[in-house]
Amino acid sequence: MQRFLKFLTSRSLIFALLAIVQIGGFFFLVWQFSNIGPYTYAIMIILSVLVLIFVFEKDDLNPSYKLMWIIITVVLPVTGAVMYLVWGDRRLTPKTARAFERIERQSRDAIVPQPALLDVLERADATLSRQAAYLCRNAEAPLYCDTDCRYFPSGEEFFDCFLAELERAHRSIYLEYFIIQPGKMWDTTLEILRRKAADGVDVRVIWDGFGSLFTLPHGYEQTLRSYGIQAAVFNPVKVTPHISQYTFLNHRDHRKICVVDGEVGFTGGLNLADEYINYRRRFGYWKDTAFVLRGPAVYSLSITFLRMWSFVSGQTPDYAACLPRGNYVTDSFVQPFSDTPLDAENVSASAYHNVISRAQRYVYITTPYLVIDYEMQSALTLAAKSGVDVRIVTPGIPDKPYVYLLTRSYYRELLLAGVRIYEYTPGFLHAKMHVSDDAVAIVGSANMDFRSLYLHFENCCAFYGGEIVRDVRRDIEHCFAVGHEVTLREVNATPLHRRLLQIIFRFFAPLM
Repeated sequence: MQRFLKFLTSRSLIFALLAIVQIGGFFFLVWQFSNIGPYTYAIMIILSVLVLIFVFEKDDLNPSYKLMWIIITVVLPVTGAVMYLVWGDRRLTPKTARAFERIERQSRDAIVPQPALLDVLERADATLSRQAAYLCRNAEAPLYCDTDCRYFPSGEEFFDCFLAELERAHRSIYLEYFIIQPGKMWDTTLEILRRKAADGVDVRVIWDGFGSLFTLPHGYEQTLRSYGIQAAVFNPVKVTPHISQYTFLNHRDHRKICVVDGEVGFTGGLNLADEYINYRRRFGYWKDTAFVLRGPAVYSLSITFLRMWSFVSGQTPDYAACLPRGNYVTDSFVQPFSDTPLDAENVSASAYHNVISRAQRYVYITTPYLVIDYEMQSALTLAAKSGVDVRIVTPGIPDKPYVYLLTRSYYRELLLAGVRIYEYTPGFLHAKMHVSDDAVAIVGSANMDFRSLYLHFENCCAFYGGEIVRDVRRDIEHCFAVGHEVTLREVNATPLHRRLLQIIFRFFAPLM
């Protein structure tokens, strides 16, 4: 029943229904053309032209993203226009825009810049320094050292450490996740949260209104509040007479953050559901990754959480109270950063581009969804053609068959350029990682698809040098060893009906 309800609210079904209505309307107009056809057709053309002008005028949109929406609007004048206004634009209502502007102003004053560390990194590696400087300037993401980092190559290893740190909490626990689902993982976590809240620990939980739409019961925040836990839902899905509110539904909180006492911070690709720790088997073995930070860099995770908490709760946080108190011996520079769809800067996409374009020896990437624009495809193929060892790992068992088919539509161009592609045959790979030259790695929540890079709230962390970068590289190499390397011969053998579906899906890539 839950699967059926999820299907009923999916973007794919809504789009299909709108397309059917439009096709039916077309034939009705043909039948009635002599009476109302010319006027209705004129209105459709005017609507489409207005939307096209609006899309052309948007300078902050990626050209490939813009082009795909133009094609959709031309092919399906009414349906495409409606879909763009609801799911393609990044406009906000004035009230929502003012709320985010206020939060940004308040939090900006709390950020502690570290310009001296950029100088230190520049003396060590000017290329890495430029990557870090981009995030400092455009994502308000300070660079840190003296922060201990530990990488987890599986959800099972993450969960053991995660529970241990929750048990040690004595001041605060902040959780922000796209999906929370009752089961072993969440129930065990919740039992600790209830005890800690009863002991006076400040426990706050945020989840996404769509990501957890079918995993948590309606009004679940009231249940948590009855336990003494502060809880809020980001952007809940609801019926409203205000049409402008529906445009914001496309922006989801896809982040995965846990901060304990302002001193310990977890993030990565894992949500709080049993498949992420393989207690529940879905799509074979679920491969995911995470890491924990201890020390000054945790402050950036606290600020990211508190910004969202301020929006969903209306409260003004005390950022200074979250400043970490300890320093650690480390061999890496650390730079947590967040991404928002509400500005003109596509931070995650640009950070990925920097890693790819500055690679000298190798770039290894894992992503559950490979739905890339022309610029990203060009960066990958140019690196491979220049002699860089470029390898990408995607799932061997997909969670969404249509997105898997779309992912495979990019293989041919990449393989022809010399990119090596592996499919993780043990199961579904959900990890989002980039690593290059044993010098830089990015791990976090942002997939290599349009939704993560342009429409979702995301968070990642860049690591410059140190053992954690090598840990990421070794883990991806293990994925190569257990995976299947895709060949050009296999891709060329794709049946005609699948190729036709891939062409169609490429048109609608921004929706997936």
